[in-house]
Amino acid sequence: MRTAIVSHAYLDPAARGKLRALAGLGCAVAAAVPERWPGPDGRGELTAQFLDHAGVRIVPIRTAGGPGASWNRRDLDRLLADFRPDVVQIEEEPESPVAAMAMKVAERLKLPRVLHSWRSTPGRYGFFGEGRRRRTLQRATGLLAGNRIAESLLGQARPGVPLATIPQLGVTPPLTVQRTPQEEFTIGFAGRLVPEKGLESLLHACVKMHGRWRLIVAGTGPEQMRLEALAEKLGLGSRINWLGMIPQVELQELWPRVDCVVQPSLRANGWVETYSYAVVEAMAWGVPAIVSDCGALPELTGGAGVVVPPGDVAALTAALHRLREDLPAREALGAAGRKRVMEEFTDAAVAQRTLGFWKRLGA
Repeated sequence: MRTAIVSHAYLDPAARGKLRALAGLGCAVAAAVPERWPGPDGRGELTAQFLDHAGVRIVPIRTAGGPGASWNRRDLDRLLADFRPDVVQIEEEPESPVAAMAMKVAERLKLPRVLHSWRSTPGRYGFFGEGRRRRTLQRATGLLAGNRIAESLLGQARPGVPLATIPQLGVTPPLTVQRTPQEEFTIGFAGRLVPEKGLESLLHACVKMHGRWRLIVAGTGPEQMRLEALAEKLGLGSRINWLGMIPQVELQELWPRVDCVVQPSLRANGWVETYSYAVVEAMAWGVPAIVSDCGALPELTGGAGVVVPPGDVAALTAALHRLREDLPAREALGAAGRKRVMEEFTDAAVAQRTLGFWKRLGA
């Protein structure tokens, strides 16, 4: 099968595991990516280079503008016309100009068209955004959602169209897990430091932790200075390691050194957590997860994690105490989480499920 995927996500070489897995399943893959895109957290700029290796082709498309950049229609038209894929998958939100343009080009070429969306809350997208979203969904011949909440919204917007829940990207778990024994119970948090990620709740929960413990925070954001000041005020300064934003390779080196990962996200201003690659990656390393009941987080952990109400400091403290004191339960939860990731969230699993959906769409 020949497939073309349109998404800025594959500008990052670390995000191309699904593409390689699809190639390993016999697909010829062409990924259309923007030639230029803002870097993580608005820092610097990412640029794309043409690549054709082992069944995966990365094709830069010229862009104009900033984060909502318009992609050059002629470049995308040329790619799809020359490559002639059996299916085009557009992994940009339906209200975005690039999704609308790519869907229109693929329709004109009479190619099957799959749209992937993470949108997990009903929203208003403005006059032009609403029109683009409606037209893009109408042109889609198949729909993929990143989580079950998004699946429900897509199903309501376009009933009767083939629909499935499959993450956009997978993770690459280690072949074996070797845990590094810790002298003190070590809690891990990875994410952008903004109010909705709930790190403040975790700090207040840690105040009530007794005995030897420490917290490692990986990430940065506009709330960092305030959160560091709060930690000092609560008397936690000496127990927290603030790593800032670290590369993916260094983040993977973090997981063998923590005893649990916590994602205490909050529902705020119509926002919910659509996914957490940090939680999935930690689970892949056999790290037990504590997550809040926010958006798709309980769906990620399934029965292989501890779920607490958002913002419930007492429940979060109790969950931390339980994992610290019960080593067999902690190890069992970590093993169950790793098993779940191996079955559902690896690059290979995501690629296999995606290919199955495309074949079903073709049939």
